[in-house]
Amino acid sequence: MTDISDSPDDIYKYADRVQVALLDMVRSVMREAASQGLAGGHHFFITYFTHADGVVISDKLRAQHPEEITIVLQNQYEDLEIEEDAFHVTLSFNDTPERLTVPFAAMSKFYDPSVAFGLIFDVDAPDIDFAALAEQDAMVDAILSAEESQTGAPEATAEDKKGEVVNLDSFRDK
Repeated sequence: MTDISDSPDDIYKYADRVQVALLDMVRSVMREAASQGLAGGHHFFITYFTHADGVVISDKLRAQHPEEITIVLQNQYEDLEIEEDAFHVTLSFNDTPERLTVPFAAMSKFYDPSVAFGLIFDVDAPDIDFAALAEQDAMVDAILSAEESQTGAPEATAEDKKGEVVNLDSFRDK
């Protein structure tokens, strides 16, 4: 956690203590959600640094989100486990389940839109070696290309997908 106290006279480190208390509150709420499910319309948007120490995420997902990623815990998550320093959850990305480990120290934002409650944490972004990321991206592209050649058809791109208007009158009872 970043030492955000500017004053050398702040021997109690109030700002740091507030950060710890807020993270503890998030941890507590997530524990309740893990044991009892999400109550009412509550759901969580959690943003974290993908290269922070202790983050476990697939190379493919990290290549797609080289700095930060925002995940949503709402209807489609599984096996939410809360530990003292991190949480683990399984989410689906493009119909592929991914088991994530997110240290609370890597979390930069927490938001529950059902009650418009949000927090921004003062954490340092990890140093990122962009040359290594470019190399990793090239490897991921090669893997995806190999997978496409094995399955036969390339995935449709956003340019390939065209919207279609459907007249609902044909489905109505007359």
